[in-house]
Amino acid sequence: MARFSSTPRATDRPVFALLRAAAALAGIAFVLVALSYSGYLSYTELDAPEVDPPTYAFEVDPTGRRLSYGRSWIDRDGRLWRMHLEGSPVEIGDARGRLSERLFRELDDRVRDMIERRYGAWLEQWTAAMVLRWDYRGADRYLDEEHRNELAAMAKALPANEDDRIDSYHRMFLYQCVYGLGQRLDDVLLEGSMFAATPKRTAAGEPGNLIIGRTLSFDLGRDFEADRIVAFHHPDGRYPFVSVGWAGLMGVVTGINARGIFVALDPARTDDPPEEGAPLPLVLRTVLEEADTLERAVEIIQEAELRSSGIVLVGDGMHRKAVVMEVAPRDRENRRIVRGEDEAVVWATDHMVDEAFESDLQNDWVRRYTSSGYRYDRLEELLTTGEPMDPARAVAVLRDRRGKGDEELGLGNHNALENLTTTHSVVVDATAMVMWVSEGPSTLGRYQAIDLARSLGRDDGPAAPLDDLPADPLLYSEEFRDYQEAIEAIDHARVMLGRGMPERARWSAQVALALAPDLGELHRLLGDIERELGNFDRAREHYKRYLELVPGRRREQVRVEGILAELEG
Repeated sequence: MARFSSTPRATDRPVFALLRAAAALAGIAFVLVALSYSGYLSYTELDAPEVDPPTYAFEVDPTGRRLSYGRSWIDRDGRLWRMHLEGSPVEIGDARGRLSERLFRELDDRVRDMIERRYGAWLEQWTAAMVLRWDYRGADRYLDEEHRNELAAMAKALPANEDDRIDSYHRMFLYQCVYGLGQRLDDVLLEGSMFAATPKRTAAGEPGNLIIGRTLSFDLGRDFEADRIVAFHHPDGRYPFVSVGWAGLMGVVTGINARGIFVALDPARTDDPPEEGAPLPLVLRTVLEEADTLERAVEIIQEAELRSSGIVLVGDGMHRKAVVMEVAPRDRENRRIVRGEDEAVVWATDHMVDEAFESDLQNDWVRRYTSSGYRYDRLEELLTTGEPMDPARAVAVLRDRRGKGDEELGLGNHNALENLTTTHSVVVDATAMVMWVSEGPSTLGRYQAIDLARSLGRDDGPAAPLDDLPADPLLYSEEFRDYQEAIEAIDHARVMLGRGMPERARWSAQVALALAPDLGELHRLLGDIERELGNFDRAREHYKRYLELVPGRRREQVRVEGILAELEG
């Protein structure tokens, strides 16, 4: 019987030595990579200042509609949330986080779902997160100390989830940068329309009041509408102000202060790369806290170190005037433009119109390939007729569902001023200090009247008897119910197509087509269904109609254009 020695042969020893060396090198490489990764995370993390907010007991009123914490509280009035914030920056940040935690979690979960759909693969999500960390390293240093402390207190009250790749402070800072982050995407997620008008003098020779209208859409899907929060801020040592936004937003995208200074921010894209500077919503927060004239508000924005571009409507109710600012992060002297100084009416959407931006490719893309250019032209039609402006007419403009030349567009059309995806809608009489905020959905619900003078401490007397602006009759119509049923039919058709049942999917999609023929997402779905069934001519028709109806969704448009090229090839 042959015997086998357990002792390695001399010829095997170099092989084992090589393997041991390779294993040692692999171990060293792993340690080096781990240390480098840990160092990268540490280097790109935003360091929150140490804050120690006072602790208060929560108090719930007997109706369950108001929750109080210290000097601050939140309650629900109809479909609006009203939040009163008072105290030092740390107190306000802590109260904001605690009082709106549930609303923030609902919004945050939706944002996470959107990110997972866009960056489906784990590696793609991880890569995007690492690039984001690098781009925003040290970015909070452009915030003043009070805002950093407030942000830190809010983050401390809203601890990060276990699966977060960044800590809570870092995450909450990025929520203030939502406009800048949106500019990194091919698709357009944020869209706005805004205008300001000063009516002609009355028969008695009195100047008219400054009337402002504003809508903003944050597209997280038709089945989700972020809770509308009207926040009344009373910061120690600064002007009180009201802002309209959503949970987690410490900056301002729509707001007015006790001096009648109004600001609203629309997204914009320019060729400027992201700069080292502050997010525009936090710059506008500073405007409301410090400015008492339009000139001072403009000065703050022009002098600010900005991280990204934007379009700002600035109004002064006391002096009955308003301007539009088109600002880019670079070249303050030539690309921070003020327009409309001598105009009775000013308006803006999501692209710059000043000649300083004529050669800007990104701005030109927004104007031509999103709904911005179309909505801008429609606003011009509606606002330059010479018809007097009052709050009721301002609401009618914001609710307009027709196209240029009064063309019938159909419900849900992205080119319309009202496309049924509005996140918040506001009308303000900045001279009388009254604000009306839509309850939703979109702009269709009633607009609740808010006495700003009393809410911001300018008037200690009893509340003025203010009238709400009524809901749009469309809200209670069969037409709107048909639209809602069409959305439900589309969802069912998607499920059927996903289960490999294209014929059943087509049944539901055809129901939706009869109920709401101008929904872009429906035509994309019908194109997919007909292609699956081998009806390529019909598929091409629906895909082309989709491209007409859904401007600005470039990521999906590129896919559809690729499918069309394949079908026509």
